[in-house]
Amino acid sequence: MRVRLLKILDVTVGFFLCWTTGYFLHLFRRNGLNELPVTPPLDAIRRILVIRPGGMGDMILLQPMLKSLRQHCPQAEIDLVCEKRNRDIPALAGESGRVLLYDAHPFGFMRQLRQGRYDVVIDTEQFHYFSAIMTILSRAPVRIGFKINPGRNTLYTHLVNYDLEGYEAGEFMRLLVPLGINSEAVVKGCLSVPGRVRARNNSIVIHVGASTRYKHWATSNYVGLVKRLGGLKSDAHGRSAEIAAGGDCGTIFLVGGFNEARLAEDIALQAGLGDRVKVVAGSLAMQQTADLIGSAALFIGGDSGLAHLAVALETPAVVLFGPSDHNKWGVSSPGNVVVRNDLPCAPCSIFGYHKFCRSIACMSGITVDQVMAGVRSALLERISSSSSDSSAR
Repeated sequence: MRVRLLKILDVTVGFFLCWTTGYFLHLFRRNGLNELPVTPPLDAIRRILVIRPGGMGDMILLQPMLKSLRQHCPQAEIDLVCEKRNRDIPALAGESGRVLLYDAHPFGFMRQLRQGRYDVVIDTEQFHYFSAIMTILSRAPVRIGFKINPGRNTLYTHLVNYDLEGYEAGEFMRLLVPLGINSEAVVKGCLSVPGRVRARNNSIVIHVGASTRYKHWATSNYVGLVKRLGGLKSDAHGRSAEIAAGGDCGTIFLVGGFNEARLAEDIALQAGLGDRVKVVAGSLAMQQTADLIGSAALFIGGDSGLAHLAVALETPAVVLFGPSDHNKWGVSSPGNVVVRNDLPCAPCSIFGYHKFCRSIACMSGITVDQVMAGVRSALLERISSSSSDSSAR
């Protein structure tokens, strides 16, 4: 609720705040009171603030940039601004820096920014206004942000071009270029399950929900998919695929948030597979969800934060894409399969906003057969990859 209110305020007063602040910065520069700084050498940077509003997917795709920043500035303290819902993600990535939650106690958060004494602040938000105001409140002499929204551009000391079609993790990485850091964004494997070494089992994890109705796949489709998955067979080594006779594949877990639990229960009931399907939606903490996905043979779901979590944990994933750009948000690598309809109107989503659509044909046109073909492809690639690793050893 608090995040929604902040978004409304961002839309209604954000532009005015940015314009006013930018105007005063312009006057100070004219009077020589606020000259643009020279980027300091990396070994001279002591405190860095990275701002990342938004959902879980964005936070996961940010991790390669944070890892690169820490490698190049090992002496620096790196604080991260995010929302309460994402506070556990940095721990999965092994990040030990301080996490500041702007939606928990906004006034206390602003006081933390003022007291931070940061040398550099990096704003990874692509379009909205309040994150630009945060950079000013931090009082950092070097403020780096994307050059995409003219209403807030004047608040940064260093602007970086943003490619609307570029892979998002790669776009985040470009924000390090003003510091002289050029690295490749590798999301796969950037997270881990803490506390133990992961061992793959034969379970399948399905995320049946979606952050918006434009990304929702019909309940009847999920029911049909679960029934089909219940018929998958495994070989003697427990590797699921319809290529060998043997025992059934493992447990099918239905995951999601608290508001998706009822939907998951309906799907499990209609699938009629009894204890073969377990509903854990709404009952797991983030680290428990990561443990479950990280140990599974396969993840299936729409374009969501949990899909990015699966990729980052190196779990083979079959991801359904509708209004969002699979080139920007998907990962084309062995074991990960994108399922989509190549329609003239798709993709139509930008910065979380969608073109109004009644039919949502990009999602409704995806069939169970298409997803099952993706499942076979992902599992066969997993088996092939495992065999190659064994041969190498």
